[in-house]
Amino acid sequence: MGKPSGYTIYLLRAGETSWDAESRVVGETDLPMTDLGSDSVIEAIRTFEPQHPISLVLTSEEETARRSAKLLIQSAETKLKSSESLNNIGMGLWEGVLQSELEERCPSAYNQWKDAPERITPPEGESLFEAQDRLIGSILKLISKTKGDHPSIALVLRPWAWAIVRCWLNEQKICEIWDQLDEQTCVESFELTKSQVESYQRRSKAGV
Repeated sequence: MGKPSGYTIYLLRAGETSWDAESRVVGETDLPMTDLGSDSVIEAIRTFEPQHPISLVLTSEEETARRSAKLLIQSAETKLKSSESLNNIGMGLWEGVLQSELEERCPSAYNQWKDAPERITPPEGESLFEAQDRLIGSILKLISKTKGDHPSIALVLRPWAWAIVRCWLNEQKICEIWDQLDEQTCVESFELTKSQVESYQRRSKAGV
């Protein structure tokens, strides 16, 4: 059997944690999902009707992402695979800080982070471009192992990782990431063609 000609990707943002609800900067810290976060995921899945059965659900190693991903599995034939390479972006020394406090302490950096997030990397953290390369590279590697001409695959990721991948699937610039984070929780469908995959792989090898 040859390589898939393309993929249907279903994208779901993992339910919120207490830090998300408190408007803290949340990166790699692994926190449980709140009841409200669980309810939002359940409601999103309740109204979700995939066109084709999902063969694989990919998620990170974080508790809230794995719990959200398990809620999406509707068949014993659907496989669940988690990978640390799909974890949320690292926020370094900003981790857990209230956004209002960060704005007060570092107004210049905070305002630039809001206006041009691709230009700001939190101290000891991970840049958006580094996270993008990690996430997309990992996703392409993981989905390349699926069988079938056009597999249906679900991705369940924490907010920043989800927003980075959503920008890529929408063919939007990563500087638009804040607009992504304002979206409501739902399961979205994207078509990922073989040519898009090969184009990204070529750019990655070329270091573009």
